[in-house]
Amino acid sequence: MALLLCFALPVMAQNKKEEERVQLARDRYAAGLENIAINKQYEQDEIPAVNYTSVVRKQNWAGGGQSVDKMEFYYNEIEDDMEPYPVGYSLVLVRRNYNVGSTDHFEEFVYDNEGRPLFWFSRYGSAKDNMTELRGYYDSNGKLIRSICKKSDSSGEMKTCELDEDMEYAFSTVFDHFIALNAAFQAIYSVNP
Repeated sequence: MALLLCFALPVMAQNKKEEERVQLARDRYAAGLENIAINKQYEQDEIPAVNYTSVVRKQNWAGGGQSVDKMEFYYNEIEDDMEPYPVGYSLVLVRRNYNVGSTDHFEEFVYDNEGRPLFWFSRYGSAKDNMTELRGYYDSNGKLIRSICKKSDSSGEMKTCELDEDMEYAFSTVFDHFIALNAAFQAIYSVNP
């Protein structure tokens, strides 16, 4: 019984940490969506948006044609009571829309308070193909702790599926995208007026 407890307690502690991280991802994602809604309302009301930056990249790819890659960076300002301007910026969420040929991609990258990967959502497909959704949750070291795959059936309803080789590849590249997007954000915001 003691031996069983020696193995069970660390596993239970690890599961608790993973569940806490998943809950943090859900909370942070909800806060990010609220931030997006606020900024979109500012835009509709013709009030300058705050804590939001958009970058558009256009490129003509051989064999794929024109690609438009739009990234929106949503962040919080880090303030100091003694300073009139923000002393830094904390990236919350990056939204990315792009196409590869006729396939449209939508991704969201959610970061924790320390700027580490927390959650990734991806939806891709085209009008002719079934849609695919991928979700990944990450621990504080950037390791994937949970992955979810869904595909639309012939009626358009999303159903849980098994990861295939292409999906596995997508998950294997996401960590690098988290790092690159955060680095791009930091580079943009290290240039002061």
